[in-house]
Amino acid sequence: MEFPVIVDAQYCSPLEVKLTIAKKVLEYNNGNFVITDSEGHTLFKLDQKKVFLRELTVLRDDGDCPVVSIHKKKISLHDTYQVYKGESSKELFTVWDKNMRDAAELTYEIQLEADSEPTFQVKGDFVRRNYEIIFRKSSIAAEVAKKHFSLSSMITGKSNYGVLVSPNVDQAFISAVVTIMEAIHNENKEKHGGKHSDSH
Repeated sequence: MEFPVIVDAQYCSPLEVKLTIAKKVLEYNNGNFVITDSEGHTLFKLDQKKVFLRELTVLRDDGDCPVVSIHKKKISLHDTYQVYKGESSKELFTVWDKNMRDAAELTYEIQLEADSEPTFQVKGDFVRRNYEIIFRKSSIAAEVAKKHFSLSSMITGKSNYGVLVSPNVDQAFISAVVTIMEAIHNENKEKHGGKHSDSH
């Protein structure tokens, strides 16, 4: 089954690619969020220091060019995120929470702008960063897991995990989805955890 190019063909590789999500968490609670390749080179990074998607967040490449911008929508009870190319108004895809909050197994659906129904699903254990991004309910586009963390890009702090991206899958698309999952589950943790979160 052929995977669609979603952000740009330059982010697709004919080989399986291992990405590392590295959060430098020791910088006085203001850590950076970067996505690196297996050699430790930065592929994508977040505009903001913290992975909170308020209204807008931009994922940039290592040269600071905008790759995608992620808009959080407050229009419904669902977490809904719309992703645009660069900082343009060209919408690429939308991510939403299929089951609302109380479902035992969370599933997120991703609908490409050109499609009339969801093309990808994201399901698994988000708290433990162990989940899959599935294309048309049959092919694994990417697998997110602690076990895919690559030691060559070890960064101080314990908040690291890996993403195994299938051949020909758009890595910028996968990175945007992983960023959204990170933000949702970071926010939930802060909301429900013992620590008080900022009120603004």
